Amino acid sequence: MKDIYLVNYSVSGIKTIDRLVTLSFYKKIISPEPDTSDYNVKGIYGINGSGKSGIIASVDILKSLLTNPEYLNNPVAQKKLDAMINKKTEKLFIRAEFISGFGKGPWLFRYEITLQRAASRKYVISGEEFSFRKATSKNSSMETLFKVCDGEIVDLKGKQDNFPGDGVYKKTMNRLSASTLCALCYDGQLMRLFLYYVMLSRNNTVSVFEGLILLMIFGEKLCVYLDAADEHKEYLIRNLADYLNELKEEAVCDFSQLFNFAKMYKNQIGMITVSENRIPRTVYRDFELTVGKLCEFLKIFKSDLRRIEIDKKEDQDIYICSLIMVYDSYKIHAEFESTGVKKLIRLFAYLRKMVQGGIVFIDEFDSNLHDVYLCALLEYLMEYGEGQLCFTTHNVGPMDILRHHKKSIDFLSEDHQVYPWTTNGNYSPSKLYRNGMIEGSPFNVDSIDFISAFGPEKGDA
Repeated sequence: MKDIYLVNYSVSGIKTIDRLVTLSFYKKIISPEPDTSDYNVKGIYGINGSGKSGIIASVDILKSLLTNPEYLNNPVAQKKLDAMINKKTEKLFIRAEFISGFGKGPWLFRYEITLQRAASRKYVISGEEFSFRKATSKNSSMETLFKVCDGEIVDLKGKQDNFPGDGVYKKTMNRLSASTLCALCYDGQLMRLFLYYVMLSRNNTVSVFEGLILLMIFGEKLCVYLDAADEHKEYLIRNLADYLNELKEEAVCDFSQLFNFAKMYKNQIGMITVSENRIPRTVYRDFELTVGKLCEFLKIFKSDLRRIEIDKKEDQDIYICSLIMVYDSYKIHAEFESTGVKKLIRLFAYLRKMVQGGIVFIDEFDSNLHDVYLCALLEYLMEYGEGQLCFTTHNVGPMDILRHHKKSIDFLSEDHQVYPWTTNGNYSPSKLYRNGMIEGSPFNVDSIDFISAFGPEKGDA
């Protein structure tokens, strides 16, 4: 097991999902030295509209909440949440449970957060709780590290033991409705207070300081690739004028928030884009090395690719870099490559992060990728990946590869029930799935069902 491993993820209130949906990534009983190598890849199957993309989108929101203290203060982010949070519930609930071998672990941590529409019509954090227990303990009760309700800390571990709580309350006053405690600690001031407490008292349990550090690491390890159709960029661009008008009406003159929001679309894991990449001078050498690895990756799919040149232009402390694909007899900008190659360029950094220990979620992994390549990639990741990969797909090809690992296939029904695949003799999950034999996935569609849609109109001769 790497430093942190996601064992359960639950969500309700995203897109069409109005009930709690839970994905399980590991067995219930956790040993003193967990071996997660057989549990590192999961594929989610389900018909269109079953909520697959909603689950992935909620992970993206969770990452933003944990790592960006200004996420909920941004009007554009609020517009995105308004479009994505379930209209019936008007509330988004997320629960993530992960294990860590930190200290005298393994420890099991549970993080819960609820976003709810306030009287101002904006979404705020109505509840946040972080708790833990010894992962190997038979006692399922959790000890609270911190709990926040309606913008106030109502429980804080250690506050009776010389904990500098007054400073924490002052630093978080009027801020916890719009920012998570974890995200606020990125500025370092809160974290220093928690560190001071650790220096006052040490024991064999987990302090708030240590728990927050692990939560921050967990947030940074989350990497989310959303299919283009689910990033809502076009929606946001079409409504940009409305957002600017809202800011004007609110007498907000500083438009830096919009630029900060744009950074949300610049992936924080060093994603390589097909159009242009804005690379700080200080990390340009790392970018060159990454492009070199990308070239080796693409040569597996494009044997005639010779190298990738970087066309860079200077803009103060930034290099604006474009990728030029070099073949035997011609060169081409990456923007004009095939859809499949562009998808591989975008995916590369995510797959690399998974190999290195990241917790990666990919929506529509199979789109624009050939079945043979997809299966070969999954086989490699299952064997050599040190992190976790959870992806949605409609391609049944990978099923017979995934079946050899545990907790590796989940079927999501139209009413948002999760049906995990369990080995059943020599039965093939792909054949059972195609034949409508998987519970919750009846696929009772026949060719004649399309007659009413494409047949002659009533009254036609």
